[in-house]
Amino acid sequence: MMRFALCAAGALFVASSAMAQGMGQNQPPDRWVMNCNTERGRDCTVSNMIDGGPNNLLGTFLIVSYSAAYTTLTVVGDGVGKRASLQVDGNPFISTEICAGSGECSYVQEKSAELLQQMRSGSQIVVQISLQDDSMAGPFRQSLAGFDAQYRQAVEAQQRR
Repeated sequence: MMRFALCAAGALFVASSAMAQGMGQNQPPDRWVMNCNTERGRDCTVSNMIDGGPNNLLGTFLIVSYSAAYTTLTVVGDGVGKRASLQVDGNPFISTEICAGSGECSYVQEKSAELLQQMRSGSQIVVQISLQDDSMAGPFRQSLAGFDAQYRQAVEAQQRR
């Protein structure tokens, strides 16, 4: 039941992000998108719903999101996360254990800034999340194609507020 609720919440987040951009509800997974909302004050984000791929029978996915307003990177997992790890290209994994009960794990601003710089010039990320039930979601691989352009749009939109 919890997994279904998180899946629904994640899908709703991505769908609302896509609708806010005028893209409709048919937002494909595995694409970087920029979205601005006013849910917690004006915030423009770049996010990607990373699908588990063709061998993913359970429908597992992760959402990676960077907030231009709060300058933080967040990974939302399909379950209650206790540790998220992200690797850009061949760089070392950078992990966080700042996880909320909703499956959302956030990086402190310093680690977010380091990952952002790597992602802007990198070609691929690998993301995984350790869950409180001792299972693991991932590793998920995702291209960074389009990330930098969407990031620049998010920053510009955030500054126009």
